[in-house]
Parts: sequence; structure tokens; C-alpha cells
Amino acid sequence: MYKIAGSEAKAVLAELLRKAESGEEVHLTRYGETKAVLIGKEQYDRYRRNLSHSD
Repeated sequence: MYKIAGSEAKAVLAELLRKAESGEEVHLTRYGETKAVLIGKEQYDRYRRNLSHSD
């Protein structure tokens, strides 16, 4: 897991995308609290499949 303040993320977005693509979760924080998580497409697809199977 990698954490970064949302205000700092804009300057390094390409690097954050590479981290997410490689399977690392990138937590975007505000005032030290995670507000969003950037994940790769494969992780997202697995998440969506799991949601549809839990119905």
C-alpha cells in the first residue's frame, strides 16, 4: 500500500498510475485520512466480478 496526500498526487499522477497498474493500492489522503483508493484495472475487474457473484 502506498499513501499520498491528494494535493501531492497531481504532480506524480503518471507514477501513481504505474503503481496501480502493477497491483499496488494507492491511497489518496486528505488530512492523513484515506479518501480514495487508486487500483489497477485488473483489480477493479475482480472487484466487480465479486460484487456480481455476491448477489
